[in-house]
Amino acid sequence: MHADTVKPRILLTGFGPFPKMEVNPTGRLMEHIATLTEPFPGICAHTAVLEVDYLRCEEQFRQAVEANQPEAILSFGVYKGADNIRLERIAVNFDDATTADNGGLQRQGEQIVKDGPVGYWSTLPVEAMQRALVAADIPAAFSSHAGTYLCNHIFYYGRHWIETRGLRIPMGFIHVPPFPEQVPKEDKLQGMALEVLFRAAQVCVGVVAASTR
Repeated sequence: MHADTVKPRILLTGFGPFPKMEVNPTGRLMEHIATLTEPFPGICAHTAVLEVDYLRCEEQFRQAVEANQPEAILSFGVYKGADNIRLERIAVNFDDATTADNGGLQRQGEQIVKDGPVGYWSTLPVEAMQRALVAADIPAAFSSHAGTYLCNHIFYYGRHWIETRGLRIPMGFIHVPPFPEQVPKEDKLQGMALEVLFRAAQVCVGVVAASTR
C-alpha cells in the first residue's frame, strides 16, 4: 500500500458526566462521532469516553492508546465559563479541586505525578488549529490554564505517559462550552450546540492529521 493512502490514526477522548454536569458535551460528542461511518474523511478516528475518576481515567486513557496506536491524541473537556473553543497550551502537575470525582476522591494540593516535571506543553499545532477554527467561523482562543480538576489531570497524565515512554505522539487538550440548554440565563452565555462542537472537532482533527503527514 502506498504511504499516501494510509489513513492517519487519531484518538479523541471526552469525559462522561460528573457532579453538576449530568450530560457532558464532550462525552456526547464522542458518542456522536462513534455513530458516524466516516466522521473525518481520510482519517481513521477512534473515540473514548473517560470516567470523571482520577484513577479510572488514567487506566482508560492507557487502554485507548495501547488498543488504537494513534498518531495523535486530542482530549476534550467542558468549561462552563466561556462560549468559545479553548485550546489549552500547558498542563501543570497539580490537582487542587474542591469537587470530588465520581468515585468520591477529592484531591487538593497534590502532585499528579510525584517528582514529575512542573508542566508539559501541548504538542498539538494549536496556532494552526486556532486559525482554522476562526476561519470556519467557530470562536476559538488560547488558554494557559486547564484548571486543577480532571481536565488538567488527564492532560498532564497523558503528556507524562507519552514522554516517559519515548513516544512521538502529539497530544493536547481542548475545552468546549456546555450545550445552550445547560447555560443558566443569568450567565449571559450562549453555549455551543452539538453540531458546532462536531464541526470544531472536524476542523481540529483535520489540522492535526495534516501535521502528522
